[in-house]
Amino acid sequence: MREAQLRRDRNWLRGAAGEYLMDQSLHRRLKEDAVVLTDRAIPGTQSNIDHVVIAPSGVWIIDSKKWKGRIEYKAESFTSVTMHLYVDGKDRTSAIEAIYGLVIPVAQIVDDRSIPIHPALVFMEGDWSYRSFPGLPFNKPRQHEGVWITPPKMLADKINEPGRLSAETVRRLAKKLDEALKPR
Repeated sequence: MREAQLRRDRNWLRGAAGEYLMDQSLHRRLKEDAVVLTDRAIPGTQSNIDHVVIAPSGVWIIDSKKWKGRIEYKAESFTSVTMHLYVDGKDRTSAIEAIYGLVIPVAQIVDDRSIPIHPALVFMEGDWSYRSFPGLPFNKPRQHEGVWITPPKMLADKINEPGRLSAETVRRLAKKLDEALKPR
């Protein structure tokens, strides 16, 4: 938030507000055994990860967005089978694809293919109506090429699901990731 205010950039401020709201949501909704790392620099780049959560269900890489408008997950045309993510009528599928640039460095730090790594794109605002996102009212967020697309509460529910990581593994991974991904 400080950096956004210093820059006096409306987009930065909106992004920082989204990250802050997501951080508050995670701390309020997650079980005590989850560890939340917020706003972490990716080594060797100018990029950051909004949130990394380590829980029994795995390592979660979260990109939070504060975009307004109707959120839709649909084919780009009646004849296409390729699905796209639209927010307020704009194709935002590239945001899903960009998250892999965040997942790969975390996977390299974890360095254990048995540890599940879950990327997620979370929208803090927006219209999540049934017409635009079928299945959501039944607590079933969507996945696009392995990336969860969801509102904050549903993501917290997914993170809180039982998993195969022990409390010791969660602590070890949290320490390893905290040391490698420095706060910005």
